[in-house]
Amino acid sequence: MKPEEQLHRACVQLLWVYEAFGRLTFAHCPNGERRDAATGGRLKAMGVRAGVPDLLIWPNGGNHFGVELKAGKGGLSPSQVIWHSTLASMGHRVYIVRTVGELEEALRTEGIPAIGRVSA
Repeated sequence: MKPEEQLHRACVQLLWVYEAFGRLTFAHCPNGERRDAATGGRLKAMGVRAGVPDLLIWPNGGNHFGVELKAGKGGLSPSQVIWHSTLASMGHRVYIVRTVGELEEALRTEGIPAIGRVSA
């Protein structure tokens, strides 16, 4: 499994916990991966767009934000730069996250209460 996929799965596991506590809901738009030309064309016609943040998060109580996951020193693609700039110009935030801890920090920044330790 690639490092970015490992990060993605770990972040989704954390978000599932937050969702179970009613703090938020979230989705991943599967914009990546290799596809044949016919599938790519069909998905593009259905609204799939390159550069959309990896995770879209809607906290309880309104607003929403994006999370772009990057493993190691990976940088943004040109389409990601455009999306982030467009969303920022519209008043939406996109966080670049390289660790689960950075995701937790983004959740705090957005005012989402932390999940306390659950006793076994």
